[in-house]
Amino acid sequence: MYLTSYADSVTLSDIWVSSNGKLSDFYASSWQRGDSALPLLVLRLLLAAAAVGILAWSVAEGASPYWLIYLTNWGLLMVTMMTLSGLLVSGIIFVKKPSETSDSDIPWYISMYWLLYNSAVSLAIMITALYWILLYDSELSAESRRMFWLDLSTHGFNSCIAFLEVALSRTPVRFLHFYQPLGIGLWYAAFTAIYYAAGGTDAMGNHYIYEILDWKYGKRAGGIVGISIAGLLAIYALLWALALCRDKASTSLVRTTSQALQATPPDDILHTRIV
Repeated sequence: MYLTSYADSVTLSDIWVSSNGKLSDFYASSWQRGDSALPLLVLRLLLAAAAVGILAWSVAEGASPYWLIYLTNWGLLMVTMMTLSGLLVSGIIFVKKPSETSDSDIPWYISMYWLLYNSAVSLAIMITALYWILLYDSELSAESRRMFWLDLSTHGFNSCIAFLEVALSRTPVRFLHFYQPLGIGLWYAAFTAIYYAAGGTDAMGNHYIYEILDWKYGKRAGGIVGISIAGLLAIYALLWALALCRDKASTSLVRTTSQALQATPPDDILHTRIV
């Protein structure tokens, strides 16, 4: 009975990134009083500068036709686009304060940021976990030692940037949006299989992108994909719980009542909804 009533209450806007009760959730920090866009604008400027710097460093060091075949670089591009779109949101709101509307629809540029946020954060943390658990080689050569800081940036600092966006913003993490990072993960898994079937190689001429994901050994590769997808969903669930705790803690300890769109339900209702 409960599941049926809950399913009936879920709308298309809950599943997609087209509406939210409070516009200020996308441009104000959790850890500020009031709804000024300036604090998060400054923070996002720093995060975007760091992400763009890491991306530029990675491209400069590894520029080749093979750069885009690696999941690390997919994640790096997504985090960079997320920080830039977040900066765009804060910049537009800072320059032109949004007017009150009669519904909870959000502008396209906020929807774009929210979609990237949902996908990029989980993917970045997953990439970090996979790299340090499965791929990192502690027996570093002289060349590898020279590149250690780039590896740390693309497989560590990148996730820190994504995590800070979650921790410092008010951007909602809805449980029903789990399909968005999942879709990116499945898309990459399909890409690696198609790339292998088409005869693609890595930069060293190996007939795979990652040795651990060599589709010559289909069962092993399929198992890695399955474990990775489960891990990605677990990471998203943890981020949802983190955002819930962030909102409850900041609301009770720091925030005043945020500027809301019309017909916005009370905070306690918003923060206890699973969607």
